[in-house]
Amino acid sequence: MTYRELIDQLADSSGKSKAQTKELLEDAISVLSSQLARGNGVTIPDLGTFGCKVKEVQKVYSPHYKKYMLIPPKRVVEFSPSSVLKDELKFVGKEDE
Repeated sequence: MTYRELIDQLADSSGKSKAQTKELLEDAISVLSSQLARGNGVTIPDLGTFGCKVKEVQKVYSPHYKKYMLIPPKRVVEFSPSSVLKDELKFVGKEDE
């Protein structure tokens, strides 16, 4: 599903215009992004939890330079699906096709 298709479906189901729906979706993404940038987690019921994790320094071998290099630490986003979403994904059968 593309961003445009998501906006179209949300606009159809909510009865709002596509412009209003796009603005609301952009605001929601902005809030989610800012909370994750601060290191806070965001929980959305029936979907899951978005969190932020710090990856430590990694020592990797570079075949190009033929030596070990250090990759600096960085923050990454984690997603943990809710039990409701896990149950929905578990029962994929022929009736879903």
